[in-house]
Amino acid sequence: MKTEKAAAVFLGVSLFAASSGLTNAYLTEHPKAIVNLISSGSVDVELTEPAWQPENALGLVPGSVVPKNPTATNTGKSDAWIFLRVSVPVKCISVVNPQTNRKEPPADIGIFSFLAAEGWERITAERTADSINFIYGYREIVKPGEKTAPLFESVTLVNYLEGELTASDILQIPVEAVAVQDHVCEPGAALTEIYEVYLAEESGSI
Repeated sequence: MKTEKAAAVFLGVSLFAASSGLTNAYLTEHPKAIVNLISSGSVDVELTEPAWQPENALGLVPGSVVPKNPTATNTGKSDAWIFLRVSVPVKCISVVNPQTNRKEPPADIGIFSFLAAEGWERITAERTADSINFIYGYREIVKPGEKTAPLFESVTLVNYLEGELTASDILQIPVEAVAVQDHVCEPGAALTEIYEVYLAEESGSI
């Protein structure tokens, strides 16, 4: 009975996933490719989420698991290093401790969690007022026409307390793809170093 009541109370809490290039456009049936030009040649990357179905992200209850599998394809002419940037919303809410089943005091909580797949390396995890922004790099060079493994297969909604999220809460998990030509650094360079080159290019400092 308690579970049924929770399902009724939380009906309507929804997740809207966004996957795109650097424009942060919402995920559509035909995601746009993005273009990042680093020195000579070109690198294009297309971000897709084959498992994402909007209807699966409606009426979520605490602990819901939503299929979401961001995957990047190198659609350019050059070998590339690929990075994904994921933003998880943060809210000040109370959650239920899974060990004690008791209410925790209100705190800033990442609303969703995910498990990164093998082959991806976390570069940074930066906190802002309303989100946690993750950057992951793919450990292998991606050749033209090839794709990465999905960064993750699903996201899990936090076990929040009844009433902490309502039907008016529209939650989003934006995902961005970045591609950097393979020769911007010396062979064997760390992914963090390669991403720093991209940031310098993006800011115009190089």
